[in-house]
Amino acid sequence: MRGSITFKFSGGIDDCRVRTIREGELDSGDLEAIAAVLEEEIKLTRLIATGEISKTLSDPTGIAQLRAHWCN
Repeated sequence: MRGSITFKFSGGIDDCRVRTIREGELDSGDLEAIAAVLEEEIKLTRLIATGEISKTLSDPTGIAQLRAHWCN
């Protein structure tokens, strides 16, 4: 990667809008990694909003529960 990409999120859970700002050059591997992280964040946000995942002291972001949720 010889560049950077910035994301600005707006909207609600069911109406998420993402504005991207690219600087420099990104290759397809960079874009695949970025897409995977975004997809994980959107899923986590939805599962927290629906109450399927709740943040705890041992898992303050809920990410461990999300990964366990995917495995089941």
